[in-house]
Amino acid sequence: MPRSQEFSPRLSGRAVLLSIKPKYADLILSGSKRVEFRRTWAKQDVSVIVLYSSSPVQRIVGAVAVDQIVVASPTSLWKTCAERGGGLTRNELRSYFAGKRKGVAVLLGEVLKLAKLVDPSDVIRAFRPPQSFRYLDSSEYIRIEKKIKPR
Repeated sequence: MPRSQEFSPRLSGRAVLLSIKPKYADLILSGSKRVEFRRTWAKQDVSVIVLYSSSPVQRIVGAVAVDQIVVASPTSLWKTCAERGGGLTRNELRSYFAGKRKGVAVLLGEVLKLAKLVDPSDVIRAFRPPQSFRYLDSSEYIRIEKKIKPR
């Protein structure tokens, strides 16, 4: 999916900050990875993911809209991965979901790649990288949105 000049996802749910390895963040931002796999996912509805690229980048690199959440067996999730572009090999997916009967596929929509990376400490007080993800409160999201919206 090409990245959007005007990022305008539907904001019916929450925004989360997702900690992701730089390799996978780059694949999402390029549009070649359109599914993010997670062993567990948010209990609340999420409409926007703010991408935090973990070490060594350690910056907010973009945002992506959430199209849909699929909870299914790893075998079913492999089909989703193959059809939509999950950025993983079958063995990587199996290894990631080892010991889990069900996993989560976050189907990604509209993508915004930042021209200038954002230091998360500039927009989130007492920032600590999340192990997986963390909900953003409305004031944090507004501060991030001001930094990431193209002018």
